[in-house]
Amino acid sequence: MPRPPLLRPARIVCAVFTVAAMLSCWKVSWSQDAAASSEAQRSHPALPSLPGSRSLPEASARAAPVVPLDSSIAPLLVSDPALRNKQILNHLNAVLRYWREAESPMQKVGEPSDLIYRNQAVDYAARVASDAFASAAAEAALLQPYEQQMSSSSGQPSQAQRIESMRLKIAGQIAALKQQQNTLAGKAAVARGAEAAQLQRQLEQIQGQLELNNAIAEALVRLTKDSTNTGATALQSQVQQIERSAPDLDNPKIRLAAPALESVSEARDAGVITKARVLFELLNSRTTLDQLIESTHRLTQQATDLRQPLILALRATISKGEQIATAPPPSVPPPGKAAKPPQSAAATANGAADVRKNYDDLTHNFEAIVAASMPLSDELLALDQMQADLRSWRTSVDQEYRVILTSLLTRVAAIAISLLLIFVLGSVWRRATARYVHDVRRRRQWTVVRRLIMGFLTGIVLIFGFVTQFSSLATFAGFITAGLAVGLQTILLSLAAYFFIIGRYGVRVGDRISIASVTGDVIEVGLLRFYVLEVTSSGNFSQPTGRVAVFSNAVLFQATTPLYKQLPGSEYTWHQILVKLAPDKDYRPVAQRILNCVQQIYDSYRPQVERQHRDLETWMDMPLDAPVVQSALQLQDGGLQLWIRYPAALRGAFKEDEKIAEAILQLMASDEEVRSIVQAPPIIQPAMK
Repeated sequence: MPRPPLLRPARIVCAVFTVAAMLSCWKVSWSQDAAASSEAQRSHPALPSLPGSRSLPEASARAAPVVPLDSSIAPLLVSDPALRNKQILNHLNAVLRYWREAESPMQKVGEPSDLIYRNQAVDYAARVASDAFASAAAEAALLQPYEQQMSSSSGQPSQAQRIESMRLKIAGQIAALKQQQNTLAGKAAVARGAEAAQLQRQLEQIQGQLELNNAIAEALVRLTKDSTNTGATALQSQVQQIERSAPDLDNPKIRLAAPALESVSEARDAGVITKARVLFELLNSRTTLDQLIESTHRLTQQATDLRQPLILALRATISKGEQIATAPPPSVPPPGKAAKPPQSAAATANGAADVRKNYDDLTHNFEAIVAASMPLSDELLALDQMQADLRSWRTSVDQEYRVILTSLLTRVAAIAISLLLIFVLGSVWRRATARYVHDVRRRRQWTVVRRLIMGFLTGIVLIFGFVTQFSSLATFAGFITAGLAVGLQTILLSLAAYFFIIGRYGVRVGDRISIASVTGDVIEVGLLRFYVLEVTSSGNFSQPTGRVAVFSNAVLFQATTPLYKQLPGSEYTWHQILVKLAPDKDYRPVAQRILNCVQQIYDSYRPQVERQHRDLETWMDMPLDAPVVQSALQLQDGGLQLWIRYPAALRGAFKEDEKIAEAILQLMASDEEVRSIVQAPPIIQPAMK
C-alpha cells in the first residue's frame, strides 16, 4: 500500500516534540523509567547499544575500580562527602595560587645565589602542585561510590544518568516493536481478504512507531556524542578542569624564565637615587618572601588537615586486618567451650572464601587510601623544603638590604658634610667681603661671585652625590622636572619671564614704567621679581612717594595687567597747551605769537631731544618722525581753542613748562591784542598719562 506523502515529516516533528516533553518530565517519572529499563534489559538480553554511548555501570566500573570502604572505616573519611569535596577543591585552588606566586618574578636586584633560591622555589612549588593533583585524583576515585550513592539517594540523578536511562527505555521499545513487526509480517504473508488488510494497517502503525522511536534514539545520540566525562563524578571532573588550567605545571619549557638580576655590588657604588631605588626593591622582595612564607605555612596546615582523615582510615584498615588475622578459623571452637559437631566441607570452603574476600577488599582499600595519602605526604615534605629554601632566601635578601642601607647612609652623611663645608665657606666669604670691601659696587660684585661659586659647588655635590649613572640622572631629572612642573609653576613662570624682561624691549634699572595702576622708576630686576619706586604726579610735577612696589616677573604673561615703559634712549615725553580764543576776532596773529613763544623755549633744549631721537632710530634700525612742536585749532566746549603739543624732558618737564608759562604770560601782559583775544589763562598738562 503506498504511504501518504506527508506522513514521514509529521512523524519527525512529532519525534522532536516527544523528546522535549520526555526530558522535561523525566525528573517526575524517574523511578518508573528505571524499572521499565530494567525490565527491557531482562526481556531482551541481546539488546544492541546505540553508537556513541555506553551504559553508566560500565563507565563507573572503569572510573572507580575500588570497592566501598568498610562500614567501620568509611565514617573516618567520608562522613560528609560534600564537605570533603569542597576541602579538596579549595586546596587545589590554593596550590595553584601558590604555584603562580612562586613562579612570578619577585626580585630585581641581588646576588647569583638568589637565582638558585628562586629556581629551587619554583621546582618545590611545582612538586607541591603535582602531588596535590595526584592526591586529589586518587581520592576522587576513592570517593566515587559515595558520590554516586549520594546522587541516587537524593532523588536527583545527573543529566548523563537520565539520558542513559531514556536510551535504554527507547532501545527496549524498538526491540519489542521489531519483534511485533516480524510476527505480524509472518501472519500477513498467509492471510487473505479483510484479515490481510487489517494486518497491513497494523504493520504501518508499528512502522510509524519505529520511525518515531528511531528519531528519538538519534536525538539522544546527538546529546551524548560530545560528552567527555561520561561516568565521571563531579569531583573528578572539577579536578581535571583545574589541572587543565595549568598546562605549564608539567612542562618546564613553557614556564616563566628567571629574570636577570641587577648586581648588588654595582648598586653599592651608585648614587643616592639608585641606592634608594634598590633599597625599596629589596624591601619589596622581603615583603613578597614574607607573604610566600606565610602562604607556605597555611598550605602546610591545609595539607595536614586533608591528610589526617586518610591517616586515620589507614590505621583503621590495618587494625581491621589485624582483627581478621587474629580471629579463630570457623572450624576451631572458642576456648572454654565444648566442641561442636564437625562442619561440612562446603561450609568450611565458604568461610575461607569470605576471609579471602575480606582480605582482598582491605587490600584494595589500603592501596586506594595509600594512593591518596602518599602524595600528600610528599607534598608536606616539599612544603617543608620550600619553607627552608624561602627562609634562606629571606636571610640572603636581609644581608643585601643591610649592605645597601649602610652604603646609602654613608653617602648621605658625606653629602651633608660637603654641603655644610660649602655653607661655612660661604658664610666666611660673606663676612670677609662685608668687612674688607668698602666700595658698594665692588662689594655687590663679590657677593654675586660668591653666590655663583656656592651654587656651582652645591650643584656638583648634589649631582655626583645623588646621580652616578645616566639612567639615574634621567630618573633624577624626571623627579626634578615633575616637582618643578607641579609645585613651582609660578616660580618657573617668573624665571621664564625674566629672560623676556631683560630682552631688547625689556625693563632695565632706571626705566619709568606703568603697571597695575602703579607708575614709577625701576630700581632692581631679579630672577623672580622686579622692584619699582613709585612716582606720583601733581599737575606737571612728579616725585617719589617713598614706597617700593614689588612685582613678580610672571606678571608679564598676565593679559589683564599690561606693562608700559618708555622707549630706550627716549628721555622725553609730550606736553600740551590749551588756549581758549575769541572766535569773533582775528585770532590767527595771536595764535602764531603764542606758537612762536613755545617754539622759542623748545629751541633751547631741542638738540638734546633730536640726539635722543637719532639714537632711537639707530637702536630700532628704522626711520621715525622727528619730534617737533605741533599746533591746531579746535572747537570744543562750544568755543575755539588753540592746541599746542611739544616735547618735554621726562624728569625735568616742569622746568620747560614753567618757562613756557612765563613766556605766554609776558606776551599777554605786553600785547593788548593778545590779551583781548585770549579769553582764559592757558592750560599746560601732559599729553598722555
